[in-house]
Amino acid sequence: MSFSSIIQKYFTNLFISIIEEEGSYRLFCKVLKNNKTLEKFDKTFEIVPSDEKLDSSIEDYLISLQEKYNTVYTALLLNSMGQGAIQGTHDKDFQRFSVHSNSVKAVKFKSWSSYVSYIDLNWIQKIYENVGLDFVYSPFVILYNLLLDYKLKHNFTLYILNQEASFTIGIFKGDTLCFGAFYKVNNSVKLSSGIDIDDWEDEEEESDVGGMVELDNLDTGGLLNLDDLSELGTLDNESEDEGFSELKDEEEIDNLPELETEESGIEDLELYGRDLDIFKFLKKALEEYYKNEVYESDFIENAIIFDGYDLSQEMVQSIEDDLMLNLEIHKIDIAGTVCDLSIKEVYGEI
Repeated sequence: MSFSSIIQKYFTNLFISIIEEEGSYRLFCKVLKNNKTLEKFDKTFEIVPSDEKLDSSIEDYLISLQEKYNTVYTALLLNSMGQGAIQGTHDKDFQRFSVHSNSVKAVKFKSWSSYVSYIDLNWIQKIYENVGLDFVYSPFVILYNLLLDYKLKHNFTLYILNQEASFTIGIFKGDTLCFGAFYKVNNSVKLSSGIDIDDWEDEEEESDVGGMVELDNLDTGGLLNLDDLSELGTLDNESEDEGFSELKDEEEIDNLPELETEESGIEDLELYGRDLDIFKFLKKALEEYYKNEVYESDFIENAIIFDGYDLSQEMVQSIEDDLMLNLEIHKIDIAGTVCDLSIKEVYGEI
């Protein structure tokens, strides 16, 4: 921990996390002094996020907070499609997953990397230029810190971060990522697993991006101290057939339990449609993981969901029965989780 981090704890600091969803922004705020929480409050703006500019009501609110508190740290959770996560940390690893390393900003951990396109970072800079951002977090980084905080499984495990408008998958063995995928729930099926990023592959690094936000200012060496993991095994054809071929065909997905329309109403129908979309995506992601030779895969028995929104009981049952996974669910507050991570960074606890 640096001297400045120690001193910073004795001042009044406001930490803000911004979560963009399909039709709203949620701003969660926490005021700390002397390592104690003085106040917590949040505000939701029912405004559809814009690709052009930040709504004036949100901008005015953030500026008013900056004027009220001497020290303010603002963190944003990424929700754009130009991001992903891969196994490995070197340029050759990015090439192996068809990611152009000179087109992305990467957070490099011990054995894997999270990345976002410079186009997306430039877009974020434009949207928040009047209020500024101190941290921009990938959902893969949030998922990773959650699995460390919960001290969960160390065998091959499927971890899921469930948000209202997005769905993040990370298959880990201990602290080693084997597969990563990010999905926008309310869009048509778009999978960002480090393979298809042609829309921004020619974007080069710009000098002002690094000064705008430091995605890789995480000191990952302080996150954990696990022994080196042995080389991951690869399924042969026989084990792949035994482990994954029992998954239902695409057409059989529609056998999920139907909802009573008159009783459940429109909201339940929307939730059901979202869950069905997630199920199809999850099945496709697992197929990619098992069948694509670029991934070092092994059979997965356990899945852990960090649920920041809502999954129906029908959805839970379908994951357990149709995908043959032992499911564990942890309800979380994503806005609070992002805020707490920024606090750890400022106070030198990472």
